[in-house]
Amino acid sequence: MGVTFHTVPMLLLSLLFVLSSPLYAAQKTIDDTRLTATQILGRYLFNDNRLSKTGNRSCALCHAPDLGWTNRFAKVPDINGNPTTLNTPSLLNSVMLTTFMQRQPHLTTLEETIKLPLFSLHPPEMGMTNALLLTRLQQVKTLYEPLFRASFGDSRITTTKVLIALSQYVTTITDTNTAYHAFINGDKTALNDQQQQGLALFTSQRLSCSQCHNGPLLNQPQTNDEPYFNTGLYGIKNKAGIYNYPSQEMGLRHFTQQPFDDGKFRIPSLINVTNTGPWGHDGSFHHLEAIIDSYAAGGRVITIGPNTGDGRLHPNKDPRLQGFTLTTAEKKALLAFFSSLNTRDMSNDPKHQNPFCQIVPLKTKQDLPNCIAPFPLQK
Repeated sequence: MGVTFHTVPMLLLSLLFVLSSPLYAAQKTIDDTRLTATQILGRYLFNDNRLSKTGNRSCALCHAPDLGWTNRFAKVPDINGNPTTLNTPSLLNSVMLTTFMQRQPHLTTLEETIKLPLFSLHPPEMGMTNALLLTRLQQVKTLYEPLFRASFGDSRITTTKVLIALSQYVTTITDTNTAYHAFINGDKTALNDQQQQGLALFTSQRLSCSQCHNGPLLNQPQTNDEPYFNTGLYGIKNKAGIYNYPSQEMGLRHFTQQPFDDGKFRIPSLINVTNTGPWGHDGSFHHLEAIIDSYAAGGRVITIGPNTGDGRLHPNKDPRLQGFTLTTAEKKALLAFFSSLNTRDMSNDPKHQNPFCQIVPLKTKQDLPNCIAPFPLQK
């Protein structure tokens, strides 16, 4: 989608048309000049329920700015209300990643990755088709044609443009302005004594957390480029005496079909980690303390239910997870360190406010003045 010198005047004229339109005038309080025209379009699409087949969700339902760009579901339901198999990862700082999905290695661009929830039918996260997507957006030409014209130089609505705009908006969801980053950049007052103790534990040889949680987002291993690891959360012994992860969610093995990839998932970023629970690839941890306990034990033991087993015995469990002991004071220090990774709440940032009214008004959220009527639920 190259933009030539000759198309620049047309792009400027189109943007001026949008800026002078009554729709934009009604919404100007939420359009931040720091966003490009394409990112503005992406923000509208990100919050529009038209992008789901049944009209019961937008991208922002699963990736809510006031919930750390994720949600509070252990496993988010699909459009039909059926639970999926994975916890929703936060979109925060996604643009800084090289692998975007938790256990799907071949999606290496934001645009290709966005296709998965938008068009996937197994499970139907949004349940869309190309034809339905384009029909829905063309039904509200007065809203979208000016935005597409400002972004791309013409008002024609295409799926490719939708994916570009959504990916461009996702690039604005960034923040590494944490107390931890200030500390490692030289501000030795940024962390209190307890947080500094927690950082020392985090990087210590005894806990070795930083062997896997390294780099700007604390999601990179120190000595291996491989981003997928088995952390011993499950060890379900089958009739042959082999320990496996649950058959409905085997991690990387689902795509490689290799037994040695059973239970391997991408190392998650720890930025803003205290605000993105529940945790774990399947949302099975409801407290950060439980994750620490699992690592301290060298893996998780489950004694009841369909996933009964000993994750410590899984043959793919990373050998660095040997367990450790922590005092109560040390655990509190480690949790205090995690709080130093918090970022600001972006939900009141003009760049990220929802231009549409809520389908079901919530007392905890306020619609913006002059919000756009939402797309109605479909029967």
